[in-house]
Formats: sequence, C-alpha cells, structure tokens
Amino acid sequence: MKFCELAKILHKYRRDKSETTAMCVMILTDAILDDVAIEKIGLENRDTNPMYGKKESTLQAIYSGVRLKISKEDAGIMLSRVDEAHFADFVNSYSYDALVQMSEDVSAYGFDAHPDNVAEICANIMAQIINNRAEGKSDDITTLTIKKKENGKRIKDIAPATIERRGDKLHICGEEIEIHQMLVPQNVANIELKYIKALCDAYAQALGRQAVAEVDIPSLPEPFPDDFSDQRKAYYSAESIEHSIRDTFDDGEDEFTKLKEDAWNGISMTYRSRRYLDGYERLNAVLEKITSTTLDLSVLNQIRGLIGNLEKKGICHILVNDGTISSWVV
Repeated sequence: MKFCELAKILHKYRRDKSETTAMCVMILTDAILDDVAIEKIGLENRDTNPMYGKKESTLQAIYSGVRLKISKEDAGIMLSRVDEAHFADFVNSYSYDALVQMSEDVSAYGFDAHPDNVAEICANIMAQIINNRAEGKSDDITTLTIKKKENGKRIKDIAPATIERRGDKLHICGEEIEIHQMLVPQNVANIELKYIKALCDAYAQALGRQAVAEVDIPSLPEPFPDDFSDQRKAYYSAESIEHSIRDTFDDGEDEFTKLKEDAWNGISMTYRSRRYLDGYERLNAVLEKITSTTLDLSVLNQIRGLIGNLEKKGICHILVNDGTISSWVV
C-alpha cells in the first residue's frame, strides 16, 4: 500500500467532507508525528511538519501519487518525530462504522485488518512509508513490522481473583495482556456471513420484504442501520474476548465453550417462544434476556469487567455462527 492509497482510504471516511485532498496530506502527516512536531521549534522550525510549507498543487500531487511522493528530505525531517500510537489514536477517532468499512478496504491490500486493529495497521504502514522515503526507497508497503507484545508462557489455569479487565487490557498478577488484538482467520468473511445473514433475514421479515442484503442496510429506515452497527460491534467485542482468552490460557477455549453453553441455556426458552411477530422481535427479546442472565457456569464471568452486556449480546451472534441458533426467523 502506497501513501496515496492509504490517504484515499482515510480521506474517504472523514466526517468533515469540506477537507480538501491537500488538507488531507497535512492532516495525515500531522497524525504520524508526535505533539512536539506540530509546534514551531527553534528559529529554523526544523521540527515542524514540512508539509505546511508546500503549495496546494504540490500537496494534491502527493495525494494523487501520480507525479510526486513525500520527498526523501521531507521524510527525513519527519522521521525522528514519528509516533505510531499518535496515528493509531487519530484513526480510532473515526466512527465504528467507518472502521468497519476501512478494515475491508485495507484488507483488500493483503493485510489482516478488522475494526479492532485497523488503526494499528494503518499507523504501522504510515510509519514505514516515512521511514522508507527517508531512505529514498519506495513507499509501497506490503508487510507489517508491528512488534507484538510478548505475553510470556501461556497461563495454565484461569484464576479470576487475580485477574481484572481494565479497558483493553487484562491485568494478571502485575502483568498486562492486550485483549483487543483479535486474531481473525483468513476466512472471516465466510464466518461472519452467518450471523449477518441472520440479521438481514430478521430485518426483511420485520419490514415485510422478500429479502434484505448487507448492502441494503444503510438505506433501510431506522432503527435498522443503527441496530446493525450495534450488533456488529457486539460481535467483534465478544470475538476479541474469545480469541484473547483462548490464546492466553490453556483452559481458555474450554471456559469460553462453557460460557456459550450457559448463555444458550439462559436464552433458549425465550428464543423458542412463538409469541413474536417477526425475527427482529425475537432477536430483541433474546438480547434483552441475555443481558439479564447471570452466566455462572464459566469462571470467565468472575473476571471483573470482562463480560459485560455488549459481550453477552455478541455471544448470541457467535451462537448463530456456531449453528446453535439457526436463524432469528423461525
């Protein structure tokens, strides 16, 4: 992926549509630099973003990638101030729907991107672009250089009293383990399709339509577009927990299986009830039920802050993928 390609993806999902392509180049180069770099340092301003001194036509040419790239000299000025975390925070300021679409665009270039890691991937690509251009090399990035945090040996048993979730980390006996670096299999689209199709079928029945496809959802009346966004967010949150627990603890997979079984036992009667007018009504009833269901079968529920209402709802969508729930339309 080249700078011009990354810029077009990030520009496409910016909320402020008045931002020009020239402004986009300045915004993205600001985002990869630390806070000091966007201030004037010293009389020669050598630590500032060199893109500020460019003509609009030059910035437009860099954005298009046809005639110009970020120059070796300019990249060299920026290199010492590159801050991947700063850029990742910038990308994560986009809406969740934008991150979903962005991850699909980035994946088209061969990167394993999803909403929970697309910011980190974009930041690493941008940092590599600056580094390569500072050395006079191509800005076409094909692999990542992200250094994954080593979690050490896998922990044999889950001991809830020693574990707490704080934001996107598990705190275990003084150690921090990231829980939102979800490792998504290459065939994620096929896996994800099951619960998405189930949602589309529920929406179609509620609207009295023959069928609804995923591409139709943005044009559906409220509350369906917002509901779809909420359901995908719940799914990804539960999936990230499943992968993190499985990869951290030897008994993690077994414990998450117990969690799913307990969830199904809690919602099965609600799911099988025949009082619903349509699949969307059944979906909402099941999601309401799961949020009030205590999942005691697995010790995972005893880890403070790990399984909230969002993750509980996501488990319902994982049950669709597993085939435990065949459809919301019965």
